[in-house]
Amino acid sequence: MKRFMMLPIIVVFLLSGCVSTYLPPGDKADLQALAPQSIQEGFAAKPVATFPVSIAVAHVQSPDYASYTVQQSGGSGAGRYSVITAREPEEQAELDRLSRLPQVAGLVSLNRLLLPPRLESDKELREAAARLQADLVLLYTYGTIFFDTNTSRSMSAISLGFSLSRKVSVTTTASALLMDTRTGYVYSAYEVTARKEARSSWWASRDTADEGRRSTEHEAFARLMDEIVKSWPALLERHGKKT
Repeated sequence: MKRFMMLPIIVVFLLSGCVSTYLPPGDKADLQALAPQSIQEGFAAKPVATFPVSIAVAHVQSPDYASYTVQQSGGSGAGRYSVITAREPEEQAELDRLSRLPQVAGLVSLNRLLLPPRLESDKELREAAARLQADLVLLYTYGTIFFDTNTSRSMSAISLGFSLSRKVSVTTTASALLMDTRTGYVYSAYEVTARKEARSSWWASRDTADEGRRSTEHEAFARLMDEIVKSWPALLERHGKKT
């Protein structure tokens, strides 16, 4: 009798597993909204940082961003963007490269105690960076898209445990702005893309699916740091002589 009573429970469990899905965490932050809004504003902002500089680093995403591995603070459900306060080990290892660049005095992170509940522009981030005595602000964001090559369309949700014949590619575009804390002057802008074709094992569970996303984002972030390191000598040549 007990064996038959357990059968409906098992069936429900199996059916729920069949329709289990993975939802990507959210979209990138609109960095264009954080840059000067007009030609006049762009030319009015001037670089005033004195080298060597300290840099405040902030990972920003869309207001509704939520993932399985990181937390967000500021702008959650409101404002134009949110700040991701948790940092993964792979990101920190790449940022350590920046701290060793010439004329970089150090890197600091913005935490939730410095951020208002609603984030509308770069001003809130620059004010938080100023409280940490940071001369520059480095903003970066990820835009990750899952693409089903069988149907030639992007995916807003991914069914876990799908057929091995299906192929899904993951593309991440990492973008960044390097800004003057005092004036909002944009020293440089960066954008790189990384792409991988997902293995079937990535879709066995939400954890492995999220690992696939994170793998592509880590690769994009490493390329982003490569671009910053590569451009740093030219930036020093143009602005570092004001020391």
